[in-house]
Amino acid sequence: MEKIMFITNYSKKVKKESNKIRWLSFIQIRKETTAVLLASILFALFLSGVNWLLQQIFVYVLSR
Repeated sequence: MEKIMFITNYSKKVKKESNKIRWLSFIQIRKETTAVLLASILFALFLSGVNWLLQQIFVYVLSR
């Protein structure tokens, strides 16, 4: 009986808390997704550039 009461109370609390959730609008989701994708692409390009530069330095040092 005690477990049933626990589950019932827990379910009520979860429902009460879930009513407080404020979901983002579609426009906000689109803006934030665009920002994350753009930042990821720029970071990947930066790392690619650093990798290329380090490879060139490594090849130059080894060829001397």
